[in-house]
Amino acid sequence: MSQKVAERAAAKKIKDKWKAKSWYKILTPESFGSKEIAETPSETPDQLIGRVAETTLYNLNGDVKKEYVKLFFKIMKVDGNQAQTMFIGHDVTQDYIRRLVRRRKSRIDAIFPLTTTDGYKIRVKVTAVADKRLNSSLKSAIRKKIIESVLENGTKLPFYEFVNYMLSEKIVQDIEKNVRTVYNIKKIEVRKSNLLQKPTDQVIEAAQQAS
Repeated sequence: MSQKVAERAAAKKIKDKWKAKSWYKILTPESFGSKEIAETPSETPDQLIGRVAETTLYNLNGDVKKEYVKLFFKIMKVDGNQAQTMFIGHDVTQDYIRRLVRRRKSRIDAIFPLTTTDGYKIRVKVTAVADKRLNSSLKSAIRKKIIESVLENGTKLPFYEFVNYMLSEKIVQDIEKNVRTVYNIKKIEVRKSNLLQKPTDQVIEAAQQAS
């Protein structure tokens, strides 16, 4: 077989393989409006399970000021041509963080786990930026107030209510109010989150019945 014939056969094989694939719409969970965030090809629905799709908060709520917030959704099941997802975390762009933290300013990072009322365990990372250099004891006091505020409010909510709270301005306002007792912080950002553990279906069902 000549090289050209072999190349044509290989190209036809790749083309036939793509023809065999179907396209699926990737949707956000209901708490995010079941919005389509992407389309992806796959030979079988099972091959989609576990894939992670990325979008921005701006794409979901239309707030251009939130374009720097990236959201991650993992495909959990496929229904027809629709891939259903769950939220597994978020992150903000490094460029945005670099713009916040400039010379002669202090950065305070608070990183801690939180468990929602329905048994989801999530790691939350909050960054606060002070308008001047702070000593270590004041930084520790601010960090303690940040954690205190998020845990006080977040542990009273089921997972998706907490996620929406975490991505809203309300959480920043609550943190600012709590931190103000030790220092007036100019900028607070819930910088990142990661889903650490998903509860069993039995735990979720029990939490739903108790609520």
